[in-house]
Amino acid sequence: MTGTFDPAGPLRQKIGAGERGDILIITAESFPALERDGVVVAGSRRDLGAVSMGVAVKEGASVPDISTIDALKATLRNVRSVTYMDPERVSSGKYFDSVVRPKLGLRDEVRAKAKLGEGGSTAEKVASGEAQIAFQNVTELMNVKGAKVVGLLPAPLQSPIVYSGAVMKAAKNPSEARALLDHLVAPASRKIFTDRGFTAP
Repeated sequence: MTGTFDPAGPLRQKIGAGERGDILIITAESFPALERDGVVVAGSRRDLGAVSMGVAVKEGASVPDISTIDALKATLRNVRSVTYMDPERVSSGKYFDSVVRPKLGLRDEVRAKAKLGEGGSTAEKVASGEAQIAFQNVTELMNVKGAKVVGLLPAPLQSPIVYSGAVMKAAKNPSEARALLDHLVAPASRKIFTDRGFTAP
């Protein structure tokens, strides 16, 4: 089995350019348009897991208070640099940029000291010292050497992103694709997802 891994934005671009496979896994919000455009088989979608936004700092650094909205606002005012994913490329970056920053009332202040990530994990930027605090889906922040996950954003700022899979209309192995998707939502597979930071969709 071979796979192509990309953030949601570039993945949509590749699909728009005609790239196809047996299964497509992307954010759930993408599927109505994909079904309408005949890219995926209607009714084949399976919701795999949901991801919340987390916070990470450099390993060994003091742990910031992110327990409440006011505490998070104070933390962001005090740090010299912030990193989150480019909102033009990645769903988590778009959410942080268009929802979290405005809700905190720190839109311009945070953007002025932001170092946007383009791929991979923003935790790499705090591990290297390029940024002081990182925001991204917690699944992307975990297991980055030199970085420590502090926790999740306060509940009022969360809107978990659901990731789903579906069989592509151009699939060369549609039966096997359906079988794999069914396997991914079985109880044993759910545990693997939750062990890696996902919650049930």
